[in-house]
Amino acid sequence: MTYAQQTHRVIRTRECFFSLLLLAAFYLLPWLAAVAKAPRSKSSFEQKPSTSERQSVSSKIGAAYSSGDHYLLLVTSVNASTFTPESLAQFNRSAYEGVAVPFLNAYDTGPIPTAASMEASLTEWKKATKKDLWPWVYFNRMMGQDPARKEQIAKYPYFARIQGADLEDKAGAQKDFLQYWQNSFRAAKNTQAPGVVADLEFYNYYPEYNPTILAKELSKSPQQTIDLLRQVGARMADLAAAEFQNATIWFLFTDLGNPSWKVVEGQPYYASPAYIVQGMLDEIQKAHLSLKILSGGEVSLAYCSTSLEQLKMKISHRAAGFAPQIQKYAGALELAGTITLWNEPAGKTGWMRQSCGGSDAGTVEELQPYLELLLKSYRYNWIYASGAGNYLAFKAESAPRFDTVIGKAKARVASDPAR
Repeated sequence: MTYAQQTHRVIRTRECFFSLLLLAAFYLLPWLAAVAKAPRSKSSFEQKPSTSERQSVSSKIGAAYSSGDHYLLLVTSVNASTFTPESLAQFNRSAYEGVAVPFLNAYDTGPIPTAASMEASLTEWKKATKKDLWPWVYFNRMMGQDPARKEQIAKYPYFARIQGADLEDKAGAQKDFLQYWQNSFRAAKNTQAPGVVADLEFYNYYPEYNPTILAKELSKSPQQTIDLLRQVGARMADLAAAEFQNATIWFLFTDLGNPSWKVVEGQPYYASPAYIVQGMLDEIQKAHLSLKILSGGEVSLAYCSTSLEQLKMKISHRAAGFAPQIQKYAGALELAGTITLWNEPAGKTGWMRQSCGGSDAGTVEELQPYLELLLKSYRYNWIYASGAGNYLAFKAESAPRFDTVIGKAKARVASDPAR
């Protein structure tokens, strides 16, 4: 990810965080009053999921949780050249359960990989690792270009033919994306992966997170645009279920926790990606699908915090902001946690120096309590390993130090989850 992309994420995260503060006041105060009167009981994290909950998630993840374990996913910059026998052997020694594997990056406009070709690659790599390999799909394939980014328009003519976003398949980009989406689920199922990782970031045109700006690009009303976004989400749910009926869809973020991300002329709006996920969840309920959606926390938690107390506050505010959606889509939607790691203060460069420079954790060892808190708070977590933190998860000269800390955090939480 580029420095500009990471900077934009920092801005969106701050906007989301301050909005969630207001939502927390509404949702948490009554809850805190009730808790004060209620007898103490086991934390919700210690309780076993219901039968329906276990059935709605992929068998592999469900089995991990039912045994008291957690599922930890690695997200990092990888491609086919990453998966050498040596790098896979290094990764196989880690405490992760799986890794996200993109066959096309956010800006790729080449031919859509067939399910068979993805299966062949995944099967070959699986010979060298027992870890899960999750296909990773970018929504950006459907996005048009920001007119202000002239260099991008010249570099990627495929995107230049898309006006706003190809929500009506006028440019054929939606067809390409949905084919890739469908193929990814078929490959995941046939290689025993729990599901697919999805990134809804609008890399091409960040202002279109605002539904009213997207609506202007499409020459539609905001409500018509929201309806189109939901329709795409419904189609995504149907295609995923047709290929892999009990798949887990791990979104890096969903934006569902902030219904007033933008207020335009007195009308509150979620960020545009949230309506895609809403369309998926509505279709899951309507069609009685067994898909499971995880909301990864990239925006509402962000990759780093200034202190452990701030992370605790983010987790509480996030729970409050998502409460209506969790209740509405019970059994189909669950929150996941996220964090990034760095080795030393001097190891932080670029976006990480800007975004994480204020953290009171200087080293990866000092980040262990943060990781433990996330493991206690969420069943599913993902770590963003970035070269900007000098964390190279497949390299023997970098990974072991991080693997040791991650392993210790998981062991401590497993031995005493209530601590």
